[in-house]
Amino acid sequence: MTDLSRLDSIQSLGLEDLPDRDLFSRITVLASTMLKCPIALLSVIEQDRQWFLGQTGTELRETAIEDSFCALCVEEGVPLLIDDARTHPRLSNSNLVTGQPYIRSYLGVPIRADGGVLIGALCAISPETGAFTANQTATLSMLAELAEQSISLHIRTRELAASNTALGQSARIFRQAERAVNVGSWRVDIARRRLQWSDQVYLIAGLEPCDSVSIDDAVKLYQPHDRAMVSAALRATIEEGKPFVVETSITRENGEQRRIRMVGERIDIDGRPDSVAGIILDCTEEHLRNVALKRAAERDRLTGLFNRASFDRRLAAAMERADLEPVTVALLDLDGFKDVNDTLGHLVGDRVLEAIAGQLQIRTTSGVFLARWGGDEFAILFPASMTLDDVTRFLGDLLGEFTEIAPLGSTMLKIGATCGVARMHSSASSEEIMRRADLALYRGKEDGGGQVVCWDPQIEARQSERQQAIGRLRGALKAGRAMAAYQPIVELESGQIVSVEALLRLRDECGNLLAAGDVFAALLDPELSRQVSRVMLDCVIADGPAILALFGPDCRIGLNMSEADLRQGDFVRHLIEVIDNSPLSPANITIEVTETMLIDARGNLRASLAMLDECGFTICLDDFGTGFSSLTHLRAFPIRKVKIDRDFIAGIADDHQSRLIIQAIVQMAHSLGLRVVAEGVETEEQEIFLRAIGCRHVQGYRFGRPALLPDMQSRFAAGAEARKSA
Repeated sequence: MTDLSRLDSIQSLGLEDLPDRDLFSRITVLASTMLKCPIALLSVIEQDRQWFLGQTGTELRETAIEDSFCALCVEEGVPLLIDDARTHPRLSNSNLVTGQPYIRSYLGVPIRADGGVLIGALCAISPETGAFTANQTATLSMLAELAEQSISLHIRTRELAASNTALGQSARIFRQAERAVNVGSWRVDIARRRLQWSDQVYLIAGLEPCDSVSIDDAVKLYQPHDRAMVSAALRATIEEGKPFVVETSITRENGEQRRIRMVGERIDIDGRPDSVAGIILDCTEEHLRNVALKRAAERDRLTGLFNRASFDRRLAAAMERADLEPVTVALLDLDGFKDVNDTLGHLVGDRVLEAIAGQLQIRTTSGVFLARWGGDEFAILFPASMTLDDVTRFLGDLLGEFTEIAPLGSTMLKIGATCGVARMHSSASSEEIMRRADLALYRGKEDGGGQVVCWDPQIEARQSERQQAIGRLRGALKAGRAMAAYQPIVELESGQIVSVEALLRLRDECGNLLAAGDVFAALLDPELSRQVSRVMLDCVIADGPAILALFGPDCRIGLNMSEADLRQGDFVRHLIEVIDNSPLSPANITIEVTETMLIDARGNLRASLAMLDECGFTICLDDFGTGFSSLTHLRAFPIRKVKIDRDFIAGIADDHQSRLIIQAIVQMAHSLGLRVVAEGVETEEQEIFLRAIGCRHVQGYRFGRPALLPDMQSRFAAGAEARKSA
């Protein structure tokens, strides 16, 4: 080995920095005694000096390398015996020979560190010549071996101290890491059934680190339903060596719950299970975030109900079993909710939805899955154990229990609802069963709302007819084949036509003329209804001057308006603007509305009627006396004219009650200052009765069928000429 390598090894040993060299000095004393010499040294050879790790019989601490006997011993790597140094070719001039301690005899044995690196020598020195024999080399070698073992022990001690220091540092770093990431370590001694926790585990558990915790105490921290799982995982690890990861909740002494993830594995020593060790991670915040994310994915943010995606998943799973057990769903839609949003704003609408959702949750029985489908619609999935009668009874009771709510504190709103129900006994798509429920819901809305309607084939047929009607109407509107026909309204006393009602007519692709009744189902579509209203308004504006020329400047033209029109403020303003910019005046226009439009009417619908009345339009209540007729409408809305429904007129001949009702309506209307028109008058007998009770205005086939403007002009041109000549 080179001197450089030896020097590196010596430096790495750190022998010169030993605070206590007493052990090595004792070895030199032992050598001095056993070899009966005055001086013994344990030298370390460096590049330009030798220094003594231990010595006896001299005060020397080091010498120059040129004076060193031990350097020669190390150089040769074998024991060195010199009888008389004065005759040695290399050492005779050494200061240690010519001066103190006047070395004559020398016996040295090389000292090796771990790995066989020569670092120095153990030597015996005498001022006498021939003081040592070759036989004493064995004795000194034995002591040299003791010195080597002592050096090795020093190395091990130093390494152990360094390891302990590093371990302490690692422990501190680990504790800091535990605190930083809220992770603690634990260990179970299998034989002693003793549990050890790091400080951080105590903190996670809400305990003081000094508290003694047994395995049973630790298990009690877990939720009762999770204790068996944790115990089983630990037992399987001990018995089978299977690592485990469990996530559960613990309850601290103060009642606070924390979510933890525990990891553990068995540690074997000499092939035998010794302990189970692992970590505990406080993952409460992560768990809460995951719960929030899961809730956001499954729940409707506003109402807290399950959302549509959750309902779709639950329904899809149910439909897969539909061959084995029936699937029943319902769509519940709030009645009049659009008015709430339009008149009171979306914030109030949100409060209404929250309140309704709360009522639904309270009234929903076990096993019923409730979700917000979207907007003001709610979807319900029923358990297979409920029959269709059970479902309809449940929903009927549910609708009957809808009560007034107060989203603004003192302002009460009565919210109703309509339900559509569908039930399927075979595996089909989720889309199909929901389509059927939606059709049933639409049927319920068509029939006035506030009811439960179950899907049946007739609803399907009606929907098919509606789609056909929509197709015919949409095609006619697009092709410009929609127009107005006009039916006269006659004053009985004078026989003069004083008004006409504009009625929708369509020409189909074959040129046939269709009435509104042929596409009535399509007119229930709000968007198509608005398109029809604009077409009819355009027709009235275009035909109006000719009609006034036929029947006089005071003639009124009746224009039917839908609920969709009146709720759309833009259309009402458009109507007023168009009339103002036409040859017609508001006094020439009668706005006809149905009673069903006024049920629960509020907000912009009421405001629209008031605006039209103030502008001089006449508001006429059509089909008076039918369905949901209410006399309060005459007081609550600016009604100036009523039309008696044709069903009552048809009963004049053989229905005494119809005659009484008609007479009562006429008398009441006159007492309120309202004009009255009898619709559907077809016979002389009907005319005679109406004259007798004072009904002044009539409309029906007896006085003229609806006709397009050219036909009407041909029919009534003579009367117009007569008025001009008069």
